[in-house]
Parts: sequence; structure tokens; C-alpha cells
Amino acid sequence: MKDITIDSAFARMLLEGAQAKGLECDPILLSHGISRLTLDKPGTRVRLESFASFAIEIMRRLDDEFLGIGERRQPVGSFSMMCRSCISARDIRRSMRRAANFWNLFDNTFSHRVEENEQSMRYIISPIEGTQTLNNYLVEAILSSIHRFHCWQGGQFIPLNMVALNHPEPEYSDQYRALFYGANMSYQQTESSIAFDIRHSKLEIVQTPETLDQYLAGSNLSLLYQPKNYRVISDQVRQWLERNIKQGNYQATLKEAASHFEMSQQVLHRRLQAEDLSFKEIKMQTRRDIAVNLLFDNKYKIEEIATLVGFSEPSAFIRAFKSWTGATPLAYRHGKH
Repeated sequence: MKDITIDSAFARMLLEGAQAKGLECDPILLSHGISRLTLDKPGTRVRLESFASFAIEIMRRLDDEFLGIGERRQPVGSFSMMCRSCISARDIRRSMRRAANFWNLFDNTFSHRVEENEQSMRYIISPIEGTQTLNNYLVEAILSSIHRFHCWQGGQFIPLNMVALNHPEPEYSDQYRALFYGANMSYQQTESSIAFDIRHSKLEIVQTPETLDQYLAGSNLSLLYQPKNYRVISDQVRQWLERNIKQGNYQATLKEAASHFEMSQQVLHRRLQAEDLSFKEIKMQTRRDIAVNLLFDNKYKIEEIATLVGFSEPSAFIRAFKSWTGATPLAYRHGKH
């Protein structure tokens, strides 16, 4: 995740929870390479690595996996215990029902339930009457973590047919393509949920208590990480592009990517399209994210960064970067955006 960036809105939501609980956040932000100036303007981006470490520190300081955003503190270790309660389930259906039952034991902020019919299975969270959250982060994080954990348990990607959210469409909604892998989105629903084909509910659990120990050795902020045992095609293409750009192949093409993945250009294009992405868009995002990360490393000059992400002229890089972020590279480096 080193070269990935995310919308600063996610960091602002964490900041809101931490400040509401009385934390002095400016020193914490700076210690993780995040400038307050970066967060003040919508549309700016932060390194995912910095966001993750910032979130983990807030969680530990508050002893709260809800990061100060929920109705009450959710003690650190809760996610781990949920995973352990699910690992012995036979299939995804049983595991998801166990997960819902586990979270309902806390009676904290949301009620959880699973519904299914002949076509689909839904994991649903509803606000408990009289409770509230400071912002959207918890809904997004809970649904994403439930999905990714169960993909990991089954050892394969479970495509989502629909994601319903109980809040209005936010300014950063384009980030949902990565968060929910291009699933159809609906907003301002009475309940929030993820839905997938019923056939996936019968997927057998392939993980074990031993592999779960490895899974839990990292951060339980599973929202922040791609699942380890599978990759959707857009993830694979991005990783391939990162390697090529860093090796100097700045002109990597769809044809070359298709050859690498042993499929036709048409098939690769359709698979990316199914995830609501294109090769051109992934390439742009990859160059942008590499550039943003290099800008935070003061040992590189703007001209050097332009070359490292494949621009022959610094002026062309400056124009492109401004179209990506709304600021020049130099202004971005100094937080003036």
C-alpha cells in the first residue's frame, strides 16, 4: 500500500472523532506525515500508509476500534474476537450470521443482521434508536471489513451486487470504487448493507485458526488493506503498472498488460469495465499516487519526480499534476492547496 493515496476526507473523519474525545491531534498528524493544511481543503489526498498509522495510533490511544466516532467506545480486540468466533464456521453463510450475532452482543451504535432469498444474501447494519455517529466512516468501515474478511475466509473474491448506504452521496464517493470494488451504490437508504449472489454464501471456509493468527498479526483496520489471498483484476493491473513505471516503462499499454495476464485486450477491457475502471484511468491514478508519495520525500526535486513518473518535460508534469489534484507539485509539497 506504500504508493497508494486516498481522499483526505477519510483522515478528516478520523480527526473529528479523535478531537471529540479530547485528543491533541496536530502532533499526531505530523508524526505520521500528515499536514493539517492538507486536510483543510476538500479533494486533497494523503498517503494510505500515513492514514493507516494515524488511525492505528488514535485507536490505541482511545482504546476504541470505533475511533471516537460511534455512540460508545468499542474496546480494542473486539474485531479479533469476532474473527475468532467465525473461523470455525463451515461456510460464508454461517460465518456472516456469527459475525452479526457477535456484534449485536455489544448493543453499540448499530444492530446487525443477515437476510437472504433465492437470489441474494445481504449483510445489514441499522442505527440503534437513539444513537448516532459523528460521520460516515463507521458505516463504510464496517461494511468493507465484513466483506473483505469473508473474502479472505473463503479464499476468493466475492463480487458485490449492491452497496446501500444510509447517508447522502459524499464528495469522495469516487473512492467507493476501490473500497467496494466497483459495486453499484445507492444512497440515503433507511439501512446500510452489502449484497451478493446467494451462491457465494455456500462458499466453504478455507482458512484455519493458524492462518487467522497471521491475518490478525497486522492491523485490524481491514478497510485500509487489500485482501491477501486474492486480487481483483484492477488491483493486479495497478501492481503491474507500478512495477513498470518504477522500472522506466512509462508507456506500458493495454496490449502489454493483456499479454502479461494472458488474455485478450477485449477481455481485459471488459473485466476492468466490470469494476467501473479503465486501463487509462488506473494508469493515471498510479502515476498520480507515485508522484504524491515522492513529493512528501524532500530528497527529490520536482524535475526528478517528473522524470520518475514518465514526463519528458517538467511543465507537462506540472500541468498534469494540477489537473489531478488542483494544485501545482510545489504547492502540494508545501501544503498550499
